[in-house]
Amino acid sequence: MNTNPRVETEEDIQIIKEFTLLPILLDMLARDIDELTMYRNKLVYNHVISYLRDIENSVYAEMQTVKRKLKAHDIKIIKTEMNGLGIDVEYKIRGYIHHFKMLRSLVKAELMTMLANLRRRLE
Repeated sequence: MNTNPRVETEEDIQIIKEFTLLPILLDMLARDIDELTMYRNKLVYNHVISYLRDIENSVYAEMQTVKRKLKAHDIKIIKTEMNGLGIDVEYKIRGYIHHFKMLRSLVKAELMTMLANLRRRLE
């Protein structure tokens, strides 16, 4: 761990990013599952829905892991705000308050990377 408690480590930033993005990924999966219900009579519907639910379950498991990491690293998320430009996160690490911003395009790219990683784990 870094000797200066005021400075965030790369691992700290990654944990905060995952904690911020995983709920967004869950929302996206839920939205897509809902939209697919109109194709219920199609042959591949059940297969696709089952696959999306498997990913959804792995996101829930990943969220529990990230929550444990937050606690182990003494990180507390104070506020998360989504706006048209992206996401703003205010958090406290080892008693010091910091801010984290991600532009919308980076959020999308990170979500696609997370989804690809989760998919590989399921295969």
